[in-house]
Amino acid sequence: MPVDDRTRARLVLRRPDSEDVTFALQPGQPTTLGRDAGNTIVLASRFVSKRHALMSWTPRGLRIEDQDSSNGLTVNGLAVPAADLSTGDVIHLGDQRLDFEIDPEPPPEIAAEGASPGKPGRMVAASLVTLAMIGGVTAAYVMRRPRGPEQAVPASTAPAETVAASASAARVSTGASGVRSSMADVPIGLFDSPEAQAVAQQAVASGADPVGELFGAAQDAYDRGKILDAYRFLNGALVRNGQHQPSQRLLLRVKTDRDTRLLSLQATAARADHEGRFDEAARGWEAMQALTLEYEPLHARARAEATRLRQRAAQ
Repeated sequence: MPVDDRTRARLVLRRPDSEDVTFALQPGQPTTLGRDAGNTIVLASRFVSKRHALMSWTPRGLRIEDQDSSNGLTVNGLAVPAADLSTGDVIHLGDQRLDFEIDPEPPPEIAAEGASPGKPGRMVAASLVTLAMIGGVTAAYVMRRPRGPEQAVPASTAPAETVAASASAARVSTGASGVRSSMADVPIGLFDSPEAQAVAQQAVASGADPVGELFGAAQDAYDRGKILDAYRFLNGALVRNGQHQPSQRLLLRVKTDRDTRLLSLQATAARADHEGRFDEAARGWEAMQALTLEYEPLHARARAEATRLRQRAAQ
């Protein structure tokens, strides 16, 4: 991601008890985050250190680094001392969740034509392509049986045309980045994981509603950036009550976040691999592995790619 005056990045502070707060990040300017009033972004929480983290610009974009904080830095559920950020990353400083977002630069030909009011056609076409891609992502998740050890519920009763659209969306061709969409790697439907079963069993033992407890566990996991845990719990809730609308709505959001993150990680890892930054590429594949279920093809692929790249880095 080139760094110039057109780059627009922001952090969105997610606050469950009130409205979200958006912080614009100034291109080229460092940003400090912490509890102390002297920070660029002040996070009023006793779980956040006085000077918790530093964000700085590099030739590849924004990087966040822990500043010897008490509770550490977590990016996408992984505790790290530092990380290069991509759009869609979920950052946790103590109990504070911040989502990193950045407006991508348009392709040169679109940017050039965008300055001319007489040529809106390509800009409209680009917007339609983007919407089609988002629709494809959603359609690719029409329920199917998993190919692994976790128990699946019966296949979806979706209309035939919806299933056909799903199959078409799953066969995403290689894009401009040379990276095949991860959507082809996740043809799964509802499943009941051991983690979900454990929560449900505890709920039954205490006389609570298993579906409500699973939804609560999913919401807590999602707020803490643990997308895969939220994914497991929500599937477990819907296995037990397929009509539970709060779980349906949150699962759609979790799936979208997961898809976006996987695609971003694949593109970033491929670019790093091509440029010879093998350690960085390996970390990208390891992050993909942490976001996928054990029996998903992408999980095994991510593990193999990370191993290969670690070996290349050691040579």
